[in-house]
Amino acid sequence: MNRKPNRTTSILFGSLAIIFLLIVLMSVTKPNRKDLPVATEAATMVSTLRVHLANTADIVYLPALVEANVNAVLSAEKAGRIVELKVDRGDRVEEGQQLLQIDDRIWQAGLKQAEIAARDAKKNFERFKALQEAGAVAASEYDHIEKDSVTASSMLEEARINIGQCRVVSPITGTVNDRFVETGEYVQPGTPVFQVVDTAIVKVVLQIPEKDIYSIRPGDRIAFTVQPLPDRTFEGAVTFVAAQADTRNNAFRAELAVDNADGILRPGMIAHVEFHRGTCHDMVSLPMSAVLPSKGDHIVYLVQGGHAVRRKVQIETITRERALISRGLEEGDLVVVEGNRTLSDGQLIETAGSGTME
Repeated sequence: MNRKPNRTTSILFGSLAIIFLLIVLMSVTKPNRKDLPVATEAATMVSTLRVHLANTADIVYLPALVEANVNAVLSAEKAGRIVELKVDRGDRVEEGQQLLQIDDRIWQAGLKQAEIAARDAKKNFERFKALQEAGAVAASEYDHIEKDSVTASSMLEEARINIGQCRVVSPITGTVNDRFVETGEYVQPGTPVFQVVDTAIVKVVLQIPEKDIYSIRPGDRIAFTVQPLPDRTFEGAVTFVAAQADTRNNAFRAELAVDNADGILRPGMIAHVEFHRGTCHDMVSLPMSAVLPSKGDHIVYLVQGGHAVRRKVQIETITRERALISRGLEEGDLVVVEGNRTLSDGQLIETAGSGTME
């Protein structure tokens, strides 16, 4: 007897057929992994310079300060009230010119008394001298009168000095740079009253590092610039190099004397001094932007085959914003000078521009 297929069995076979069909369709439409696009590394844009070995002047650049040749702060010598100021800030003064007057009435009275005493003592001495020559006076009495005359003369000289010390005069020819008192003000001995500076000649003061101390000596002519006039070069003669280093910075003070008749250089200006230390042979000069610090060393990045190659270098010296490289680079190396801050060894790079560095 024939039996009809079970309904459950039919549904099962139908489901299997559908699943098989879906698998076939998926295998046909699924893309091959080899056909998928591969992500590529983006190249970093950099600027480069091709270097050459050369003999390079080793120039030392040091900061310095312009100072007045003479900077005199004048003080009162006598106590008293200021009755007259004869000059003010900015005035030109001559050596010996009076700058102010302190009330000297008490000292004037003392001077008159000293003049009278000195005159009387002199007359008395002359009288006794005649008597002594005639043998009419004892030698001891004559000596006493002579001593009184000398003492009176000394007191008169002291009174005149006291009067002079009520006047403040300039010890130099120069310019009044500052005034610290007013008319009517009471001053004590030692009270600062004026600052007078001589800038006809100025000093340029710098600190020489120990390693450069034998590169400069008295008599050398040294060039420098000042910040307000960066395009103008001045020159001065070395007049002083300290025999001992300053213990605070282990540097030696040096001074240049510079003619300043036109007054263009002013005390307090920042100067930049440069002098020749020697010649560096077979060096590469790079901008400091090309050299990066790395764990106590210095590195640069070269371009080789489109990739960044890390290279350790040795800096011989630094002049302004340039480094003289003595080891680590060869003739014709292509060095990254911009865009190197974020590079790593082996990174893909693209050069935006290249130059030549002598």
